[in-house]
Amino acid sequence: MQLTPREKLLALALAVFVAVWSLFAFAVNPAVDRIETLGRLIPEKQDELRKLSDGSKEYVFLRDTLDLLRTKVASQQNGFELLPFLETLVRESGLEKKVAAMKQQIVPLDPQYYETIVEVRLQNLTLSQLLDFLCKAESSEVLVKTKTLHVTRNLTNPNHLDSTVEIHSAKLASGQVARM
Repeated sequence: MQLTPREKLLALALAVFVAVWSLFAFAVNPAVDRIETLGRLIPEKQDELRKLSDGSKEYVFLRDTLDLLRTKVASQQNGFELLPFLETLVRESGLEKKVAAMKQQIVPLDPQYYETIVEVRLQNLTLSQLLDFLCKAESSEVLVKTKTLHVTRNLTNPNHLDSTVEIHSAKLASGQVARM
């Protein structure tokens, strides 16, 4: 079978067309679709990466804070008790006659730690006396935290206050060694 030059040219053009169409259908078009998909996914993945990085930073901060807290609790004096400490602060602040009640509660946090909570009810005191007491508690060498503070006007003397202060302190359970 002999083909004329025109038929040969037509067959060559058809072969080139089929080759170009095949290249486009099987290589270029899927690549373009994949690029579009990746264009949509990249911002989503960058957002997820940013959230993961922020979570990682927060985790490291919390872990380091917890390690520091454990170190402080472990270094606290073995014989430290919160109630006698607060009684001493009350005497130093001159508030012995202002104390209506002091209640202590011990709450286990986990097998190694427990928390001592002392609720101090003070009556008929000035704002400066209350602030002095709280500052002495917070600025002391021992690890104590004022968790709640309720202040109301004294019913008999409107220039004075009644207050309920809840102070917390963490401590190692007896016989335990702090883990880091």
